[in-house]
Amino acid sequence: MNIRKYVVIARVSLANALNYRASVITGFIAYTLYIYIFMGLWRAIYQEGSVHGYTYTQIVWYLTMTELVGFFAGGSSIFRIMNDDVKSGAIAYLVGRPVHYVTYQLSNAVGQAAFNFGAFGILAAVLGFAFVGPLHGFSFINFPAIILSVALGFLLQFFFMMLIGLSAFFIEDNFAMYLIFSKLTFMLGTFLPVEFLPSWLEPIAKALPFSYISWAPAKLFVNFSPGLFAELVPRQVMWTVLIAFFTLLCYHAAERKLQINGG
Repeated sequence: MNIRKYVVIARVSLANALNYRASVITGFIAYTLYIYIFMGLWRAIYQEGSVHGYTYTQIVWYLTMTELVGFFAGGSSIFRIMNDDVKSGAIAYLVGRPVHYVTYQLSNAVGQAAFNFGAFGILAAVLGFAFVGPLHGFSFINFPAIILSVALGFLLQFFFMMLIGLSAFFIEDNFAMYLIFSKLTFMLGTFLPVEFLPSWLEPIAKALPFSYISWAPAKLFVNFSPGLFAELVPRQVMWTVLIAFFTLLCYHAAERKLQINGG
């Protein structure tokens, strides 16, 4: 596989992201509103002090991180692109290019995500310091490990979105699948840590892949420890590899269906 052509695709995607400043401003406004509204909800909950080991400062920083993953990963845009390609038939032309379709979309997403992570990462830091001040106990020594977890969360969401998008080859309307996935990821880690779930639901959430998109990196960010890293990151790797495997299987099945139907 020629890596250089995929690097070029990522660079083009990054350049396009830099040119569309209006969408970035809109994203900044939406991100700020989300954090402000959720912060108000959690302030009411935290009248009695810490909850499940999270202080109010930690939970606000936790929200900035989970929303950062959601905004920079661009899951909804990946699904929309996939759906449009499949339903419009454009995928037939893209498959014929001298690049692997899944890797092409991944390169495109990486370029966009690189810009979003930098832009929204700065905004997340500004809002966190403005709303609750510095995060107690945070050390930049742990930053590479946290970035690794964030990258795995991005990849896991990407392959989920690709898998759901490719399902349009086999089911007439896959939007319901996207809605179910988005609600599961929102409730199992984005809006609240899985530790806040009922005792019977928490182990189920930890056994499913959805919480490893945003909960795992946010948990490491606010309360890092080597033991926690050794527990969460291997699970992220496992789920990412597994969902990527099913995505490639689905792609090859869709490719054969496309060829059988004449392209």
